[in-house]
Amino acid sequence: MRAEREGTPALRLSGLAAGYRAADGDRSVLAGVSLEVAAGELVALLGANGSGKTTLLRVIGGVLEPRAGVVELFGRPLGAWSRRELARAVAVLPQSTELPDGFRVSEVVNLGRIPHARRAFAADPDDTRAVAAALRDADAEELAGRPVRELSGGERQRVLLALALAQEPRLLLLDEPTLHLDLAHQLGLVQLLRRLRLTRRVTVIAVLHDLNLAAGLADRVVLVQDGRVVPAGRDGRVIDPELARAAFGVAIEEAVTGDGRRVLAPMLRPPRP
Repeated sequence: MRAEREGTPALRLSGLAAGYRAADGDRSVLAGVSLEVAAGELVALLGANGSGKTTLLRVIGGVLEPRAGVVELFGRPLGAWSRRELARAVAVLPQSTELPDGFRVSEVVNLGRIPHARRAFAADPDDTRAVAAALRDADAEELAGRPVRELSGGERQRVLLALALAQEPRLLLLDEPTLHLDLAHQLGLVQLLRRLRLTRRVTVIAVLHDLNLAAGLADRVVLVQDGRVVPAGRDGRVIDPELARAAFGVAIEEAVTGDGRRVLAPMLRPPRP
């Protein structure tokens, strides 16, 4: 694979359009999407259900072919990437993934080495090293010998992350990685992603629903609204309450904590008598 020039963005979208064909007709989801993500940047995507966030990840990951526009990964058009190259460079954590029953965690994580396999049914020292590093970086080393059926929700999420890291990707796409996790596991996963972004120098694009987690996690927050992408506010991290209200369709109020942190929350209306 050719080396890209210094400063080449990890992702560039221009005029992107995408959608689905179904028995009941054509459905357009994304229209006129333009977005640039720097190499090593951590970007959070926020938006209401059905706004187009998952579709956007599917296009970036090469699963869904765009109908129009430009998609470039690390300076190369998406269409110029072979499936093998793409599998080595991009790892995806979808909303829900079932771990194969009957396997131990280390065996599942080893599946992430398939795009790098030089021969069938044989691991080499690079695979062993990559799996060990993935388990370590996902805080899942102590789970390596456990059967996957015994894992809790938080443990499963760490194993899925280790599976993705075993690919040694340059771009990591996460679709609601905190879904079904309690508060402690959400915070732990957020801290883990921040650390990975620095230690592995991987570019991360994560779909989230929690406004404050997104603001605390990301270098930049982007709103997806009605199939379009808009900045979430000034400097990319300070989420504008009015923009959030328009994206989510609910009133958003702003508050400041005792230690000076700014937080956003849905405005609860008192029940009618």
